[in-house]
Parts: sequence; structure tokens; C-alpha cells
Amino acid sequence: MWVTPGVLERVASVLKKLRPLIAAAALLPAAGIASAESSDTFPGDVPNTFQLKLGGMYAFFSTDVTFQENLTPGGPIGTGVSLEDVVGLPGSKPGFVARGDWNFVGRFFLDFGYTGFSRSSTRSISRDFTFGDATYTAGASTSATAKSQLPYVDFRYGIIKNEALQFGVTLGAAYAILEAEASASAGVVGPGGPIVGQSVTRTAKISIPVPQLGLQLDAKLADRLSTGIIFRGIFAPVDPYRGTVFDAEAHLDWYATRNFGVSAAFDYMRFRLTKEQTSTYVQFNYSYYGPRLYAVLTF
Repeated sequence: MWVTPGVLERVASVLKKLRPLIAAAALLPAAGIASAESSDTFPGDVPNTFQLKLGGMYAFFSTDVTFQENLTPGGPIGTGVSLEDVVGLPGSKPGFVARGDWNFVGRFFLDFGYTGFSRSSTRSISRDFTFGDATYTAGASTSATAKSQLPYVDFRYGIIKNEALQFGVTLGAAYAILEAEASASAGVVGPGGPIVGQSVTRTAKISIPVPQLGLQLDAKLADRLSTGIIFRGIFAPVDPYRGTVFDAEAHLDWYATRNFGVSAAFDYMRFRLTKEQTSTYVQFNYSYYGPRLYAVLTF
């Protein structure tokens, strides 16, 4: 299961609180379409030739990984392992996030961003699990790490671009990097039986550039105050990879001056990626959600 009922309930609760902002953003196009001329300021007198958002996100994770090696072609694939439940990876942790855009000419923007997280844990596991070609047995002291990175670059065309409303479509590419590792010095069984006298580490990794399509809407609420939503969908069609990545963010931006502000946001990201080769199978069902806070510079 990609997302547990508890996760969905928490996401629904937060989105319900954000509903007034999203509704405001959705209703304001009626005011902006009538004056869809290109403008170099938004919202109001804030310059939007170049914008940079730097900050952090406190994320809540769900990480399920299926990793098998030395498979018989056409043979069965085992079940995944929940890294939070089985090996004790932290279910929540802060990470670094950034977004930016450059309005280099007319209605054309260059958007860019990055999100990265790293988690680790060590604990005595309570049940066996298979990772790669090794089985980590109950009672083994097992160290685990999980990392994810998603840099991206998009071109955006502003269908509406004025001092009250910005709406555009994006086309670009992201580079998805997902990695999970398990390590133990005892209590590990390999293809040939128990492995004694050495540390055993198995690493599952997917790293792939993928195309990205999206929509972005920002609407003025008051002078130097705006709200917006961002949707980005990614599809990985390149053999031996398949799957999707989806990103959605709702944000509220306030500018203390024409060149500096703060942004509060809520973001949901979901990865469903598989790498399948002749004898190796790697699948990440990985998602996170939570609040973000950015410092914003505009020029």
C-alpha cells in the first residue's frame, strides 16, 4: 500500500486548513484574466524577475522498499520492507528545500529547485527481512540509512502574468535519486548460508533523469501578500525504469519589503519507482508530507 490510512487522514486534515487559501487562489483568475498583460512585478510592486526561496521542511515519511538480487528470470518477487517499522528509521525529520525562478524574457521563466533528506538508525530487529541477496534475521543489530534527492529544472510559460495573478504551465526534467542501505555484522544469511566474521551491507538505489510537467498558480491577496499552488507530475518511461513521481505544494507568501519576504507552505511528494533488470529488482514506494518555511529574495 502506497500511503497508509493514517497518513491520508493527516494530509486531509492539513489540506482542509489550507482550503481557504486554495479557494482564494482558484477564484482570483476572474479578476486577472481581464488584464493578462505581462508585468515585471507581483504581487503588487514586488519585482519578480528573479526569485529565490531557501528553507526547510519537517517531513513525515513512509518508505517501503523491495530489493532482490540473484533472481531467476521470470521468478517470483518478494514483498517489500517498511524501513520505519522494521529497521526503525525515523518517521519524521527536517530536510533542506529550495525553489527559485528567473523571468528571463517576456512570459518565459526558468524554474529550479531541490529537496533532500537523509535518515539513519541502528536497532535490534524483531523479525527477518530480505534485502538484496541477504536475509537479516530477528535479533540482529542492524544499521539502516535512507536518502532522497530531487533537483529539477523547468521552463515555464506564463499564460497570465500581471500584478495580481500569475498562471503558467511548465515543462522540464528532474533527477530522482533514492537510496536505502542495510548493514549488520552478525545474524545475516546469504545465498550460501550464514555469513560469519564480516560486516554485510546491501544497498538499493535508483537514480534517473525523468521528464516533468506541471502547473503553477499564484494570486495576489493584498499588497505584498499572495497565495499559490504548484503541481508537478513526473513519469519514468526509460527501460529498465518505470514509475511516477508527484509533487504538490500550497503556499502563502508575505513580503516585508520589495526584495525580501517569507513563505509558509505545505508539500506532499510521492515516489513510485521500479528498476527491473535480468536478476535484480528494486522498487521504492516512498512518500513524505509536511510544512515548509522559506526565506524569499526577489529582484
